[in-house]
Amino acid sequence: MTKPLYYCIAHAPFDWQMPDFITMLGSGDYVPETGLAMSKLLSPEDALRNRYLGEYLALFQLRRMLLESKAEGFVGVCHYRRFALTHPIGHRRQFNHWAHPSDFARVKPEHFLGDGKTPIVPIATAFAGSVLQQYNAVAVTRDILLFFGDAIDCGVITDQEAADFLSGNVFIPCPTVAYMPVEWFVGITHDLELVMSRHYRHHYIDREGYLSRSMAFSCERLQALLLAKRIAAWGQDKVISTATVVLDPRYPPT
Repeated sequence: MTKPLYYCIAHAPFDWQMPDFITMLGSGDYVPETGLAMSKLLSPEDALRNRYLGEYLALFQLRRMLLESKAEGFVGVCHYRRFALTHPIGHRRQFNHWAHPSDFARVKPEHFLGDGKTPIVPIATAFAGSVLQQYNAVAVTRDILLFFGDAIDCGVITDQEAADFLSGNVFIPCPTVAYMPVEWFVGITHDLELVMSRHYRHHYIDREGYLSRSMAFSCERLQALLLAKRIAAWGQDKVISTATVVLDPRYPPT
């Protein structure tokens, strides 16, 4: 059986065991015991750009690898502690299932992969205010407005799509964590890199602390919109939308 295309992004070691079919992808200066490391795929210096690009540096590298290998079918991505599964585990709270790491041992490969031909994506979530208001509560509004302006200038979205999305109150949190057609992944990450490149050249402001990844925060919202467009075109009733599972030792085992 051909090994599925499934990757786990991690920035540091963790205590639980990943299934054998998942390839580790270490970000920043983290080099996992098995799998891939951004510091070796790029360079130690370039890999540290994740300080402001977040996980997107790894996603862009993954796109290049998929293109070079002429990959087809589906590709999955998870974080070391967040997963999109067909059968969630743990305790449901808002748009996540929170689970003790010991529960992870009973997750089966088919929970990650489904039937191998159906997208598995995080659920769209409604917030109390608009997407723009929600962003403003945690970051700087100026950044996302200019980021979406750059997306319009790059031809990735239209003015109307930007207005509808930012004024609406629904989006897909953590849109990276999914199992989707390779074509979706390649197209979405191509567009995101195009917009991030333009934004970095013209509008990026280097901020301190948590806000140093402001560009990644804006990118997550655009990624959510691009994923939602593909889900709509595929057929909402033909995908598996699920609350993502987050491992956290503070929650009791189930």
